[in-house]
Amino acid sequence: GIEGKIPLIAAGGISCRDDILRLQALGASAVQLGTAFAVTRECDADPEFKRVLAEAKPEDMVEFVSVAGLPARAVRTPWLEKYIRLVPKLQAAAHVKAKCNMSFDCLTHCGLRDGDATMGQFCIDQQLGHAFEGDTRRGLFFRGAGRLPFGDQIRSVQELLQWLLGGIRPAALTMETV
Repeated sequence: GIEGKIPLIAAGGISCRDDILRLQALGASAVQLGTAFAVTRECDADPEFKRVLAEAKPEDMVEFVSVAGLPARAVRTPWLEKYIRLVPKLQAAAHVKAKCNMSFDCLTHCGLRDGDATMGQFCIDQQLGHAFEGDTRRGLFFRGAGRLPFGDQIRSVQELLQWLLGGIRPAALTMETV
């Protein structure tokens, strides 16, 4: 069999060392974290990008279908609210484009370019670019649903790794912030 030959990498909802150990005990070879690193001081995204992700509450989250046709979760923004309202009209108008609007193909499968009405109908590159620049009106801020290791605090990668790998709580971090 192939057991043990293909690594299992677990992702989602990982916010402490105990989560990692639990997943490894269940057979995970490794874990993957996204948002926890995106909200570190070292992340080169705009400070507003980090703030939006760090301060998002469960009720701020919206689930929808991405342009790649996969389930997606993001922080509610003016752009995302408008997009969700327009999805039926955008799907009805979907048609194959001669080429990508951005003059390069960032995705192998793109609902907008390929005219696939079952997939998202927006340019992922534009929306993520707006988010990275901290544009809270036009950006798409993907985020996991789970709590972040340090709540709404933006900490260093070193502190994050010490917490995740060694269980060492950063100074001035109380249980109320996590």
